[in-house]
Amino acid sequence: MTRLPVGKPLSDGVVLLRALEPQDRESVLATMRDPHVRRWFNMPADPSDADFELLLAQTREGWERRDRLDFQITAPPEDVAVGAVIASQRVRDNWELAYLAGERGRGRGLVVRAVQLVCGWLFAHGVQRIEIRTHPENVDSQRLAERVGFRREGRERRSIWLHGQRCDALVYSLLPDDPR
Repeated sequence: MTRLPVGKPLSDGVVLLRALEPQDRESVLATMRDPHVRRWFNMPADPSDADFELLLAQTREGWERRDRLDFQITAPPEDVAVGAVIASQRVRDNWELAYLAGERGRGRGLVVRAVQLVCGWLFAHGVQRIEIRTHPENVDSQRLAERVGFRREGRERRSIWLHGQRCDALVYSLLPDDPR
């Protein structure tokens, strides 16, 4: 089982990835309310301070266990969370990524850079396979996966939950020796 070192932010000089912090409340709640994000993620109907506190607790627990690492995407010099990349450990020591951005984080290439950073970091620490699952209609997510070098492997029937329904998912993978 890969045991990742945690605690240090990741940066490529354009984006900075760090843990969720209490000062992220307003920007995260705005992202949770964003219609584009809500379409592809299971968000509370009316996100509140209590939802943010629950998310903050869950992300801290994930970092402590090192099995779910929520990276907030920021673009220095501003230290405002504009999106996130979530890396979750799965069976057979595989890792799965999810990513999202609110309106302020879209269209600037920040999520692509953030996903590249997280993948490079995971591979540098011995991870041998990273997966992405996306709804078949989420073309933006599929384009991003392919842009980073992920290869489409196929369709899993009714493998994800979205808005209370089981849905198919397209599966993408990236291995350490794949071209990126």
